[in-house]
Amino acid sequence: MTEPVSAIIVGAGHRSMIYAGLSDIEPDKLKIVGIAEPDESRRNMVAKKYNIPPEHCFKDVDELVKVPKFADAAINGTMDQIHVETSIPLMNAGYDLLLEKPFAVNEEETRELVECARKTNRKIMVCFVLRYTDFYREIKKVIASGEIGDIINIQMAENVSYHHMLTSYVRGKWSNSNRCHTSMLLAKSSHDIDIMMWLMDKDKPVKVSSFGSLMQFRKENAPENSGTRCVVDCPIEESCPYSAKKVYYDHPDHWSCYVWDKFDGRENVSDEERLELLKTSPYGVCAYKSDNNVVDHQSICIQFESGATGTHNMTGGSSYSVRTIHIIGTKGEINGSFESGK
Repeated sequence: MTEPVSAIIVGAGHRSMIYAGLSDIEPDKLKIVGIAEPDESRRNMVAKKYNIPPEHCFKDVDELVKVPKFADAAINGTMDQIHVETSIPLMNAGYDLLLEKPFAVNEEETRELVECARKTNRKIMVCFVLRYTDFYREIKKVIASGEIGDIINIQMAENVSYHHMLTSYVRGKWSNSNRCHTSMLLAKSSHDIDIMMWLMDKDKPVKVSSFGSLMQFRKENAPENSGTRCVVDCPIEESCPYSAKKVYYDHPDHWSCYVWDKFDGRENVSDEERLELLKTSPYGVCAYKSDNNVVDHQSICIQFESGATGTHNMTGGSSYSVRTIHIIGTKGEINGSFESGK
């Protein structure tokens, strides 16, 4: 390559900005040349950061595709439910895509996306980033070498920390399937299912069973005398481990990209402003009295063509986040924890 890949950010959320960050680290590989983002403050922030001219700043994809193609690719980091409806116009306009996972929320959309890619001869790179980590690449290498023989069983688990569960799947953007049009399993563990299929290689799944439910954060489980908002009307807030004040206000940097997005680009946000936001935003609602309806745990069992089996257990509410894997083969086994790297 003699020139960097030029790209347009579509949806200037947390993920898009992480991927676009390659242009800051290695500008010879990536150059950001456009932005399509409905939020004016975020659109202006990106334009300023990457010195994007006004004629390459757009409110949405519809505006973007009305002008002649001016980049190699688009980084599509929009919300799950609009991945396909925003990707198809981009491919029709001639753009290759870096597309955030999950790339679709149902089978019909999946087939529509694949058919459009074939018809337009466009590349779609799905952001299954775990494939590129040293941890999973080494496991793939060992399996391919034949060292552990044929795989008999692969066991994977993802424990989602209680504060991640609260932020994303109880109070946040992925808490209600009627809004996000996806399940917690698809939104959170599509990485893990992809890794399992990738490691099993040409051994295709033939049977799948899956069970899950929402057990913990339900209205009937709310503590006695609890209020509706942690910092407004809850007399037991100080003793509740799921208090929005404890999880967010006392640790303002932890989930800042979600909880405090109203303040993006602002410096010196006061404590009073943060407390005021928790009085009105979804992140300040009692964890037991949100309108969440997605599961907090789900288990999958898969049978492959060879007769091998695989399981994945996703559980929300653990003390910390961890992914584990255990692969048993005919000549050996692999047992690992992603977070420790061992």
